[in-house]
Amino acid sequence: MDLVLRPVNDRFFHEHVLSFLSLAMSDSASALQTLLGQLDDGESSLLAGKLLASHIGGGLGGVEQTSWVALVDRLTRMQWAPGSSGWRVLGEHAGYVGDWDEALHLALMLEDPSYPYAQARASHGRREGFRRYPVADLGLASLIGGQWEPFPSFPPDRVFSTLGRGEYASRQQYAFADWAWRPASTVAQWSAQLESKLERLLEREHERLESARPPEWEAVRAWLLGHSTECPALSEPLAGPQGGAWVERIGLLAALVREAAREEAGLVAHVIRPLNEAPEGEPSEESPAGS
Repeated sequence: MDLVLRPVNDRFFHEHVLSFLSLAMSDSASALQTLLGQLDDGESSLLAGKLLASHIGGGLGGVEQTSWVALVDRLTRMQWAPGSSGWRVLGEHAGYVGDWDEALHLALMLEDPSYPYAQARASHGRREGFRRYPVADLGLASLIGGQWEPFPSFPPDRVFSTLGRGEYASRQQYAFADWAWRPASTVAQWSAQLESKLERLLEREHERLESARPPEWEAVRAWLLGHSTECPALSEPLAGPQGGAWVERIGLLAALVREAAREEAGLVAHVIRPLNEAPEGEPSEESPAGS
C-alpha cells in the first residue's frame, strides 16, 4: 500500500469538507445541495449533480459509490482557494508519496524514542500493531496510521476506505480509518517541535554507531533540519545499507511539515492501493531503514 500526504487549505477543509461529510451521514442530498452552492468547480459540481440525480434517499447508503469516492477524493486531494463565485481548484499539491509501511517506519523513528528502528523484526512487529490500532499522541506517526485528532463528528472509515480498517468510538473519542486529517494549528506545533525530535533521532543514531560518526554527519544534520536543500551522499551507511534512503525521506517528510506550517495549511493522509500491487511478503532481515 502507498501513502499520500498532502497539505490542504485549513479553512476549506474545516468549514466545508468536514461539515459536508458530517451532514452526509444522515442527509446526503442536503449535504450535496449545500456543497453545490459553495463551490466554483465544474468537475465537483458534475459529480455532485450525478449523485443527486441517482440519489435514493437517506445518508451515504443512498449515494452511488463510484461518484461519491471521486468527489471525496477531489475535495480532500486538491488545492482549494476562495474565489468570487465560490471555492475553486488551484491544482494538485505534490506532497509526499511513498510506501505506507516505510512512511510509518520513518514517522515512528521521528516520533517514538523507544521505537526499535534498527531491529528488523522488532520494528516490523511494532508497525503491525500500530496499523491495527494507531495510538494517539505520536504526531506524524498517528496521522500516517490513520488516527483522527480532533475526534470527527462522523465515522471516517465510512467516507473512504481501501483496506477496510477503521473504528469509531464516541465514548472514548477515538477514531481511525484509511485516511486522516490534522488542522493547521497541529501542523504548526509539529513544525515547531521538528528540530528537537530530529536532534533526538540523530543522538540515538550517534549512540548506536558508538561515536563512529560518518564524515557527512554535519551535512546530514543540515539536510534534516532544513538548513540545506540537498541530501548528502553517504560514504558510510547510517542504520544499515539503506541509511541514505531514510536520511533522504525523513528530510522530505520534515520539509513537507515545514512547508505546510508556512502556508498555515492542514495535512491529509490517504492510504491507497498502488497501481501494480504485489502480494505482501514476510519481513526481510532488514527494516525499511536497514539494521
